[in-house]
Amino acid sequence: MTACREDVVAEISDAECVVAYRRLRDGVRTTRQIGYGRNMYPAAPELVARIRGLVTTLFEQQRMTDYSTEFDGADRQLISALVREWLGRPDIEPDDVFVMAGSTEAISVVTGYLAGRGYGYVLPLPCYYAFEQSAKRWGMPVHAHYNGDGVLHGTRPDSPWALVDIVPNGVTGRRFRLPDGTGDDFRVIDSVFQVSAAPGPGPAVDDRHLLDAVRGVDLGRSCVMLTASKDLSVPGLRAGLLITREPGLRRYLEADRFERCYALNPLSTSVIALYVALMCARAARAKGAVAPGHPLVPPEVALGRPTADDPLARLLWQSPIVDALDRYLNGMARHYQAVLDIYRNRLPPLGIDVAFRCPETGYSLFLPLPVRVEGPEGAVEWCNRVGREAGLKLNPAAIFGGSDAPWTALYDCTRPWVRFNCSVAEPDAVGTVDILATALR
Repeated sequence: MTACREDVVAEISDAECVVAYRRLRDGVRTTRQIGYGRNMYPAAPELVARIRGLVTTLFEQQRMTDYSTEFDGADRQLISALVREWLGRPDIEPDDVFVMAGSTEAISVVTGYLAGRGYGYVLPLPCYYAFEQSAKRWGMPVHAHYNGDGVLHGTRPDSPWALVDIVPNGVTGRRFRLPDGTGDDFRVIDSVFQVSAAPGPGPAVDDRHLLDAVRGVDLGRSCVMLTASKDLSVPGLRAGLLITREPGLRRYLEADRFERCYALNPLSTSVIALYVALMCARAARAKGAVAPGHPLVPPEVALGRPTADDPLARLLWQSPIVDALDRYLNGMARHYQAVLDIYRNRLPPLGIDVAFRCPETGYSLFLPLPVRVEGPEGAVEWCNRVGREAGLKLNPAAIFGGSDAPWTALYDCTRPWVRFNCSVAEPDAVGTVDILATALR
């Protein structure tokens, strides 16, 4: 008998964090949302102009009207050369880089590979839902969770561990200390293309945490996932990068690509090249190594492009765009600082600690609320009620992975059962503080 849509859905088992999310949002009309998950300000005009120009160029090169062209391999060579320069990893080759539909696709494909080889995850808590959901779908166990201090909750099974290091953690805004005693069977480093607005503490910090994480890792037993941070993100493009030298994973990725999407999306590939070029340019400019107008593509890579006068190179890698993006990113940093100032002035009377909580990189920060609830399950019920009564979107701990047991074991002292996202526009910050004041009475 053919299963109807409802039967098929019923057979799909969700991770506990996704179940909690569905319960929380079911039937709730969100009239005001704290935290958007993306930058609600218009994207940088220069970035939009470059992407618009890319579309025209790709049609001129007939890359949008053919399954594959001579440019595909050259793009991979270009990305790997730029990644080598940026991350300081001369061992990265063109066959080691894979353009993905964002980090979410990378998580799913890597999880499928690891599950088939008997691995279990060791995940930070809080964590992005996709790791737990992909593990559930692929039948991969989550052996343990760890908190920001590296304290581990779980048991050591006989199967190998895949340790996930999110740099920085997208909920707390900080890099976690890795737990001791987990071994190093396989490591997944999940991070972002974060172009800093300026050197300094807080939201303007550079990519030193990622560089530190990648510097000594064995890419033959690990992978690095990258996607754009909120200030550079264009969500509709779903552009992500996966880097690995693990032979089995590389073969798996090539086979997966052949099976699911024989024709690559050259726009995503070009956008990833742009992001990596920007990272290289920003680093070079910070060292005073690049003069304005100087091409950023390494000479040996430029000579390897299919045409001597490659319009793609002209569009992407002239350093003036770095100055333009710096101006935009400085503006984003000012917006974010203004929001934090609003919170510092208005949240302490509500018992919300804002001091010393600036994120180490980027704009992702979820502050805990002083809510008296009975553990993670009570937080889901409280957030659901506030969502229905006040139209306020809040985030209980349960949607950030794990279950009651690891949350209670790792965080029972601090009890961050409910959080809200700080990355909003200034008018929304003022309005939502008023709603919080009512909800916390």
